[in-house]
Amino acid sequence: MRQIEAQHFLAEAALGPTATPTLPATGTPLHPTGTSVPTVEVVPTPTAIPAAKLHPKTGKYLAAWLPTSFDANQARTSFEANKDILDEVSPFWYIVNPHNGQITPDIGARDASLVKAAHDADVLVIPTTHNVDDPNPNAILGLLQNTELRTTHIAVLVNETLKYNYDGIDIDYESIAPSGRPAYSAFMQELSDALHAKGKLLTVAVHAKTSDAGGLGGFQDWKLLGQICDRIRIMTYDYSWRGSLTPGPIAPLTWVSQVSDYARSVMPPAKVQIGVPFYAYKWDEGSKEAQSLTWMDVQRLIDSYTPQVFFSESDSSGPIQESTFKYTAGGHLTTVWFASARALEAKLQLVDKQELGGIAIWRLGSEDPANWQVIRKQLSNNPALIQRLVNTYLPDH
Repeated sequence: MRQIEAQHFLAEAALGPTATPTLPATGTPLHPTGTSVPTVEVVPTPTAIPAAKLHPKTGKYLAAWLPTSFDANQARTSFEANKDILDEVSPFWYIVNPHNGQITPDIGARDASLVKAAHDADVLVIPTTHNVDDPNPNAILGLLQNTELRTTHIAVLVNETLKYNYDGIDIDYESIAPSGRPAYSAFMQELSDALHAKGKLLTVAVHAKTSDAGGLGGFQDWKLLGQICDRIRIMTYDYSWRGSLTPGPIAPLTWVSQVSDYARSVMPPAKVQIGVPFYAYKWDEGSKEAQSLTWMDVQRLIDSYTPQVFFSESDSSGPIQESTFKYTAGGHLTTVWFASARALEAKLQLVDKQELGGIAIWRLGSEDPANWQVIRKQLSNNPALIQRLVNTYLPDH
């Protein structure tokens, strides 16, 4: 999904009644020891908890990725409107250079005003460094397998975190070959040790999978990551993606449940954040690729073509819980799938039922405003009543 929506914004102007949109189809879901693991501690009684410093604010960790190189104004507006309940924000700020271990700041990176606004609202700032724009994602293997480059890269990440007063780093290195698993694991262990030594957090975005081999996620050892990372953000979206051959749901509930079941079997559920899509896809008949849409795009299409919108409850595989509609433009049939507030409600119920740590939103600025009403209504407002993992590395912000 992350590769990315910049293409969507180039095409956004063409979403009128005469447009012929483009989007994905159903396919394969996209997506060594060191510092001791923190102990589990009982949450104090409400009178012993300083309210301004309590995480999670709602009883479940609420994290969100925030783009600043595209859709920046909408994303910042969404952040400002909801920072009172957000626990963590991950600006999509850094691109890894696989050849020298350095990182390239993206547009909007190192924004001191965002860091201050977040900290003033008791939101942890955990910027993301990624490789999702690299046409050869395996290029990063050269870095991970080279001890010297790996050490350089870790030092760069830690120094950046300290220099700009971040609370940690989020790693989003995707689509690496399974053979890269040992090197990726070594990197994550060493980065964990280095960040924790400075009192900083490490979060990681992982490909959704239902077994250890896990297709695109085969290089990620969930059991290890569950031991050394502070949050595991599972990308439980793009079940049907840009390259899918037929239209389908983005995050069918049955699949999300299967992924979280596997996660709970190999790592502490309190560390698991399931990824929640705040976007849509549309597929044009005969097109080779789907197009990413925001909630406003979806509303414009509905206003323009007045299609009948269906909420897909389930199919033969189990619950789906997503909305869909079809329309014809320029002689071509177009199918849209989108995650509505009703779909989000079903996922929050799953998080509660499986006692997971929370959710990670991809992404701010593209969502149905009703999503926040659902979040505020459904998540517990008394986290003192919930047993949670108390992370000894949690910063004071």
